[in-house]
Amino acid sequence: MTAAAGEARILSDAYASEQMEVERRLEDVMSAARRRAVDELESYHAFGPKFTKFDDFAPLERQDGETTRRLEREAILGADEFEPRLAGLKVDVFGPVAVTTFVMESRVAAEGERHEFSARGTLVFAKAGGEWLIVHEHFSPFVENG
Repeated sequence: MTAAAGEARILSDAYASEQMEVERRLEDVMSAARRRAVDELESYHAFGPKFTKFDDFAPLERQDGETTRRLEREAILGADEFEPRLAGLKVDVFGPVAVTTFVMESRVAAEGERHEFSARGTLVFAKAGGEWLIVHEHFSPFVENG
C-alpha cells in the first residue's frame, strides 16, 4: 500500500470497532461526571503539554490541563447534582484519533438553585496505551453572532 492510499484510508474507513470503543469511553466520561467521580473523570483525560480546552464558562481563553483539571473539579464537586445528557452524537475515527461532536444538555443543582444549559461540544480523543483519552475539549453555548 502506498502512503497516499494509507492516508486516504484514514479519511474514509469507518473504524467500526474503534468507533464503538470511543462511544463506550464517552459513556464512561458522562457516567463519572453524573456520579461526580472526579478522580475517575480525570483518568479519562490525557492531561499534559498537548491537552487544551475551550469552555463556555469563564475563563473564556484556552485552558491547559492543570487549569481544566482544577476548574472541572471545582464545578463538579461544587454542584449538588450534575446531569449531562448528549444528543446528536457523531463519532469519527481517524486511526489513533477520534473526534466526537454532540449537543450537551445539562441540569445542574447548586446552592438550592437549578439551572439548565445547552452547548455544542467537541471532544477529541487519542488512543494511547490501548486507551482512548481526551486530548481536547471545546464547548460553546447556543447564541447567534450579531
